[in-house]
Order: sequence, then C-alpha cells, then structure tokens
Amino acid sequence: MLDEDPAFGKILIEKITTDTIDWRKFVTLCSNHLILPLIYLKFKSHDILTYLPEELAEHLKDIYNLNLARNNQILEQLKEITTILNRNNIYPTFLKGSGNLLDQLYADNGERILGDIDFLVSKKDYLATAKLLEEEGYAIFIPLYTEIDHLKHYPRISKPGYPAVLEIHQLPVTERFHSWFNSEIIYLEKKPVKSLPGCFVLSDKHNIILNFIHCQLDHDGHRYGVVSFRDLYDLYLLSTRTSLPEAINSIKTKKKAISYFAFARKAFGLNETFFPDSNFSAWLFTKKHDLNHQSVIFYHTHRTIVYIFHRIVIGFPRQIIQSFYSKEARKSVINRLSNRNWYRESLHTYYTFFVREK
Repeated sequence: MLDEDPAFGKILIEKITTDTIDWRKFVTLCSNHLILPLIYLKFKSHDILTYLPEELAEHLKDIYNLNLARNNQILEQLKEITTILNRNNIYPTFLKGSGNLLDQLYADNGERILGDIDFLVSKKDYLATAKLLEEEGYAIFIPLYTEIDHLKHYPRISKPGYPAVLEIHQLPVTERFHSWFNSEIIYLEKKPVKSLPGCFVLSDKHNIILNFIHCQLDHDGHRYGVVSFRDLYDLYLLSTRTSLPEAINSIKTKKKAISYFAFARKAFGLNETFFPDSNFSAWLFTKKHDLNHQSVIFYHTHRTIVYIFHRIVIGFPRQIIQSFYSKEARKSVINRLSNRNWYRESLHTYYTFFVREK
C-alpha cells in the first residue's frame, strides 16, 4: 500500500523506469478487479503518473473522469430514490458501494467503481417499494423463475437514462447466514446519512461483516480461492474506522473470516496491527489464489471441479429433494424446467463461467 509505505513508491518507480512491468497485464488485472480509478488516484497522489507511458496515464485519467461523472449521477439517483420512498414513509438503508459512497468512505467520489445500487427495506415495505419505483419508470429486465415474495432481493430493475440498476433487498444476505446477520441486527446500529436525510447506511462493523459475506460466502470466493481487490480495498478503509478483531466476534464462520482478513493483510503488505491472526485456512486460500494467477490450467481445472461439485452434484439434487416438501421450491423447479429460455440462459451462464479469464 502506497499510503501505508511511501518507500514502496520508490520501488515501483524503479520498476517502471527499468521497464520491467507488463502494462497490458497490469491494466487487464486492474480492470478485472474494477480498481483502475483507484490506481489512477494513488499514482497521482504519490507522483507516479509522470513515470508511466503517456498513453497509459491518459487512459487512467479518462477512466477516472468517466467514473467520477457516473458516481455523481448515481448520487443524484440515490437522492431521487430516497425522496420517492420518504414520501411514502419508507426509509432505505443503502448497502455496499452506494452506501460507502454516501458514508464518505472514499477520499474521492471517483475512487470506487459502483455496480448496482443495493438497499435494504423492511419486509412489509419490500413489494411496496418495488411498486413505487416501477411507477416512476423502473422495470424488471430479466426473466424470473421463482416467487418474488421469497427472494433475497427483488429482481434487478432499471430506468432508461439512469446510470445504475437497483436491487431492493428484504434480506441483507442469503438465508443460510440469517441466524447471525439479518435486518434486525443491522437496524440496531444503522447510521443516518448526514448528507442525505431520510436514509441510512450500515455501521462500520456491520459493513465489514457484509463485505466478508458478499465476497467470500455468497460468491464462493473462499471455495474458489478468489478475491476482489475492490472489496479488499473497501475492507482496508473500513479497518481504519473499526478494528477487524472486533468485527470478527460477530461472525459465525470465523475460520473463513480469519482466512479473508489474513489474506488482505498479506495482499496489501500490512503488519499485524491490521489483523493479527492467521490459520491453516488462510494458508490454503493464499495457495489457491497464487496458483490461480500462476497457472491457467489450475485456475480453470480447480474452478470447474468446484463448480460442478457444489452447483451440479450437490445443488441440483438438493433442489429436487426440496421440491417434494416445499411448494415454493417445487414451483420454482417447474417454472424453470417448463421454460425453454431457462435452458438457453443456463447454458450461457455455464459457458460464461467456464471460459472466464482470470
């Protein structure tokens, strides 16, 4: 980390000036991890931009400016959403990137690339929120094969001319983690947004927990040995507000959390004040992560084996079994199997997954 260790800047400049960096691979990696605007700002603040190839420096600047403009538009979109919902006595809690942006976690509004706008409302307001926004021009744009009432979040909705897609959550995470991280727990510590009255964001501790669940559990990062450096950077910033050891006391899957936090420490070259613990799981995760980057064969082979085992060998039979005693699961299975578009979309999903580059 340049901010933590300014001497690293001199090492980086030396590597740049001796032409030992493959800039194409560097840009591809940073782009895949959605951190090009962040790289631009860090290089700029540490006077490294002038050492870069001129075309690359201009490219990074252009990406940053585009992202800054988009994030400013998203802030306006957040204001509009809040106003619409407040008129109907609904007060959203914004999550992940949009919540961090409102909470001024980033030093610069263009620092973080945002995807969707995720926000949490109570179960009683879940469908009403979707209806209000659909009346304002938002609409579902993907097919649906299950009951909306029971989803973690409403199907993604978008509005022409607006930068971000919305995900309206009635649950902050999938139900298998609900016993130790749920809306009721979040609401106990949620923080009002000073710059935008009428909405909330997560406490720093809960933000750390959600960061871990989203990156390592919901998206199976721990299984695959993969991690998003955008998520890691969010974790780093949150750790400057609340200690990770304090947050980990509220996490049930502690071994996996220790693995994630220990890897973040290693990835950023930080000392034990960031996070003091480690375990075998952290060692194994680091090995898988390193092998993923060192070997294309390992990356695709390991990824394929894990996917087939957990999604096909275990996942599909589990859904079939559930359909025998759950009306909701049965209806979901029937809707999928009876819709020809589902087969095409599933094949496309598998194809995208298996051919995806590192």
